[in-house]
Amino acid sequence: MTAKKIILVILFILGMILMVFNITGLFKSLRNEELYSEITPYKDDISIRFEDAKKQWVHGENESEKDFAVRATVLVSKSMAHYWRNEGIKKYHMRVPLWENYILTFKQLITGHKKYEFRNYKKVIERGVGLCSQPCIGLKYLLNENGIEADLWDLQQHIVVGVTFSDGTEYTLDPDYGYVIPVAIRGLLGNPNLVREAYKNHDTVYASHVTEHKHTEDIVKMYQQEGNHIYSMDKSFEDFSYIAKWVLPFLLILPYLLTLFIRKKA
Repeated sequence: MTAKKIILVILFILGMILMVFNITGLFKSLRNEELYSEITPYKDDISIRFEDAKKQWVHGENESEKDFAVRATVLVSKSMAHYWRNEGIKKYHMRVPLWENYILTFKQLITGHKKYEFRNYKKVIERGVGLCSQPCIGLKYLLNENGIEADLWDLQQHIVVGVTFSDGTEYTLDPDYGYVIPVAIRGLLGNPNLVREAYKNHDTVYASHVTEHKHTEDIVKMYQQEGNHIYSMDKSFEDFSYIAKWVLPFLLILPYLLTLFIRKKA
């Protein structure tokens, strides 16, 4: 066997292995059913199953932008558990498994990041775990896909979503806690009384076993501190990886198949 043929065979085998990963992923879900019984800090933390979430993330034909944004906030909040502990990395697929997207898996290995925050809202909701940033990223891109302007705001100890509707109205959305605040985030940053009113029942968010947590006044301080700003989470590489993970094995397999075809024709 020539060196060229050996290389083609190796590439073919590698391509087939990657294709097996991809096909396996078609029959597996990022959501672990044990998530529904996981102990988390929040009361009634996750109550919407992924099968139901897929039906609810569609923007209704006659649904206004505001109504959809409100519903999307509740959807993301109730489809996810406030969980990001190291012991659950493998169990809840915080490290992207090879069968889901081997490109993202290798990216994590290269960067050294143990946990990965998805940008694609469908993947965010499907996996169903994360702290404040992950539900906010999912909500932002869910709204963006439906033509609604939304930005991630870093409050340094918390993340929220600032939304601007086509009529110029602005809302602040907090899917981690499940709040919809019909006030522009810049208005909240300069008005502690508005924040206090929006989060006045914050203690009721937490489960009875939680003894230490953020109170309303803690949230007020986060909104008022200096340095709060918009930040971005680019999704272009993630989008590319979900296309490339199919293209790459095809390109690896193709040369060997072509040599077989040419030999047969000869």
